[in-house]
Amino acid sequence: MANIKSSKKSIRKIAKLTARNKAERSRLKTFSKKLQKLQAGDDAAATKAMAIEYMSIVDKAGKHGVWHHNKVNRIKSRLTKLIAASPAEAPVQKEEKAEAAEPAKEA
Repeated sequence: MANIKSSKKSIRKIAKLTARNKAERSRLKTFSKKLQKLQAGDDAAATKAMAIEYMSIVDKAGKHGVWHHNKVNRIKSRLTKLIAASPAEAPVQKEEKAEAAEPAKEA
C-alpha cells in the first residue's frame, strides 16, 4: 500500500476508471452482438437504426479513451458499409404544410 497521499488518491482514481472502462467495454460488446443478431434477421430498418445508434456509442468510446481511435475508425467504416449495403427503402416523404401567404399590411 502506498504511503504518499497523492499515490493513495491515484490508486482510488485508477480503480474507478478501470471499473468504468470495463463496464463500457462490456456494453459495447453486448450492443455489437445484438447488432449481429439483427443483421442475420430480416428486419433491415431495425438493423440500420441500431447500426447508427451503435456508431454513436462507438464514437463516445473513442472520445473517452475506452477504445483506440484506429479501432473506432475501423468499426465505423464497417458500419457504414453495412448501412450502405442494406436494401434501400422507399423514402419517407413528410407532408408539406401549405404555407399561408401573409396578407399584405396596409400602412
